[in-house]
Formats: sequence, structure tokens, C-alpha cells
Amino acid sequence: MKRWGVLLGSAVALGCSDLTAGAGGLVELEIAVPAVSSVEVGEGLQLSARALDRDGNPVDVPISWRTSDATITVDGTGRVTGVAPGPAQVQAFAGSLSSARVPLTVITRADTLVIVGDSVVTVAPGATASAPLVVQLLSFSQAGPLASRPLVYAVTSPPDVGPHTVELPGGVLIDTVSTGTTGTDQSVTLNRVTGVTAPDTAIVQVRSYRTSGADVSGSGQRFIVLFQ
Repeated sequence: MKRWGVLLGSAVALGCSDLTAGAGGLVELEIAVPAVSSVEVGEGLQLSARALDRDGNPVDVPISWRTSDATITVDGTGRVTGVAPGPAQVQAFAGSLSSARVPLTVITRADTLVIVGDSVVTVAPGATASAPLVVQLLSFSQAGPLASRPLVYAVTSPPDVGPHTVELPGGVLIDTVSTGTTGTDQSVTLNRVTGVTAPDTAIVQVRSYRTSGADVSGSGQRFIVLFQ
């Protein structure tokens, strides 16, 4: 899900505009940018801008977009597409006015999520937690694991209709962790809840998301945890 952050104001110089402003006389450009300013190679990120007079009233003028970086492209609507990993900057223009440069980061595309080891895990009698439930996030375009990417673990069975009988670390049923340098995280286990009888079987589903919010291929795979 995209979360939108604070508007970035433009750098404005008096007398530099060839726009017809309102009574205020001064025009500026204001850009709305996503709170998460990274985009994967091949994925898109939408920016928007508007021109304002000195009183903050919108001015109806054409706005164009430009970048000098080869890591992205940007079209006339402000949609940025990642081309190659690396930093990038985008600006909006209206007449002779230019906005502040918007910094972006293009990251390697996440292509697949795979389970590392067995998907069926047994918890022995007396043990309080399962072995780590490990998945790995990989890229095909730049073959290898992807670090610092989100993994979302969710207990989907037993259903959350009463007191928890099993939990993820931290006493939660859904948790988001970040991959390490190997593209994995080994901190997630399924734990018995003290004083409550654990179910015979529990299911933990894991997903990862692209910067656009779409599922990474392989998301939705499940660990089946058997309590003895």
C-alpha cells in the first residue's frame, strides 16, 4: 500500500516565471511524493504536481517532468519507471519555474520468494517454539538474494476467534521483518502460548510485496507446523 507524505515545496525566484498568476502575482510548484521513495526496476511510481499563486490558489498551466538520470524514465503525467538500480532525481517544470528535485532510489526487482528447507515443521513435546520458518527473496535480473526487503508472516490457522494458542515472536499473529544479506530472516518461529493447549496443526503464510504493492511471485506459500 502506498502512503503519501508531506508535500515538497519548490524553489521559487521572484520574476523568473512566464506564467500568468492570480492576484498574488507569484507562482510556485508543489509536488506530492509517496512516503516510500523507492521503486523497483520495471515498476512504476506516480508523482503529481500543481502550480500555485502566492495566495496558494491553483494556477491552470501545463506541467512537464524531466530527469537527467539513466536509472529512471518519467512520462508527461509524472509517472516514474525504474530502469536500473541506483539514485535518481526528478523535477517538475511549468514555464520557467522548476520544482525542488525529488530524490528517488531504484532497487533491484524482487522476482521470487522460496521456502528454505522443509515446509512442514514438527515441534517436539516440551519445546516452546518451532525451528525458524525461513524463506528467501531472490532476483533473476541480478541473480542473487535481496537484502532489506519486507517479509510478512501471518498465522492463518487456527483462526483468530478466541485466546491465542500459538503466536509469532512478540505475541502477534502477523509480523513484518526485513531480509538480511542472504535474502532471509531466521527470527520467525511459531510459539506455544503458555498455559494453553497448542493445536495439533497450525499454518503460517508468508508473503513479500513489490514497491508497487503487488505480490512477489511465490507469495502465499505456507508452513505447516505440527505440535506433538
